[in-house]
Amino acid sequence: MSLIVTLYVPEGIVLAGDSRLTLNWKSKIQGTDNLNSTNISDTTNKVFLVNKKFGVGTFGAADINGVPIAGFIDRFLESKISDSTEVDEIPQLLISHFSGLKSDLETKFYVVGYKKESGQSNQHIYFVDIRSQTIQRANKPNTDLIFGANWGGEVEVLSRLLNSVQVMQGTNWVTVDDTIIPWNFLTLQDAIDFARYAVRTTSDTQRFQQRIKTVGGPIDVLVIKPGEEGSWVERKELH
Repeated sequence: MSLIVTLYVPEGIVLAGDSRLTLNWKSKIQGTDNLNSTNISDTTNKVFLVNKKFGVGTFGAADINGVPIAGFIDRFLESKISDSTEVDEIPQLLISHFSGLKSDLETKFYVVGYKKESGQSNQHIYFVDIRSQTIQRANKPNTDLIFGANWGGEVEVLSRLLNSVQVMQGTNWVTVDDTIIPWNFLTLQDAIDFARYAVRTTSDTQRFQQRIKTVGGPIDVLVIKPGEEGSWVERKELH
């Protein structure tokens, strides 16, 4: 699993993710099925810059038939994406390409960027599910464009921190309401800081818990602004 976070605020779009690759397998001990897991790598690429102006993030199943998915994504970008490809075309191209490689692929994507419409650059934020072959535009749930955040993968830690929860007080469960985050007032730097916070906090929390550590390694942070080339705020490099 992974954690991919995207924020879409008035100044731009932030796409961030961790770098951990976790290997899961089943074994049988004395007739009982056991699920095993180990961390294979902390240098996996999950966030990609497309055509110098769009972003793609992936989570879920991180391999196809035992081969890491990052290489498949690189080949997809090379073979299926041209200089004229628009951000709203990429979700369907992803579904057509990856469902053809494996029909039941449990991999999901975020696709983010801007498209010039009626003389202005509009944000496009898509959630793409390969197995169900569905596309959702996260920043346009109805007819109006909205600002906000979306994250996928290992979301339990953030859900506990940011959503309403119930706590035991005496013998009764009491609801502790969440506090709204005013996404439309966040600056681009605020969005970058939140993306780092979300991935880092999930990783740090898992570190101390008795559980599989599915989020970790360097945090890659990509920024997309209207009319400009995408830029890496943080990106792991070969050395």
